[in-house]
Amino acid sequence: MAGMFPTMVADRNDPNRRYTGGPSEAWPGSLRIGYWLVLIAAVMMLLTGMLMLSAGAPEEIDAETLKQFTTNMRIVAVGNIVLGLGLTALASYFERGSKQARRWASGLIGLTIFLNLAGFYVGVSGWATFAIVVLLGLAVFFMFRPAANSFVDHRSGDLWLGVE
Repeated sequence: MAGMFPTMVADRNDPNRRYTGGPSEAWPGSLRIGYWLVLIAAVMMLLTGMLMLSAGAPEEIDAETLKQFTTNMRIVAVGNIVLGLGLTALASYFERGSKQARRWASGLIGLTIFLNLAGFYVGVSGWATFAIVVLLGLAVFFMFRPAANSFVDHRSGDLWLGVE
């Protein structure tokens, strides 16, 4: 019987800590949801990046501030475009159960969240960046659900599969 108080060592019969379903051959719904959330966020990143590059800076600021604003806006815009393309490329490997693609995607998602929040804090990006941050945060949540972990471990030949 599972203990009432949480510990670092889980009982193997504890339903709250272990995925009880076995790995399936079809990719699970949670990983599919994560895939679609990454793609939607990548499209938004590409859109906001291109719109930021075409928009320019406000005209009521002085020359020094204009230079800093333009530099920061280009960094966020190009970063969004490059990271959006990278996330799209990595998301294409989710269906195959690639462990490395999921790791790299979560790293790029972390960079994207930092970049977009920093761009909003500096004042070069708008409220659309929060939608990107929320979508990517949810995508990471769904990418690492227990059913997705079991599927990826089964597909990638995890060394610890079956060890209890």
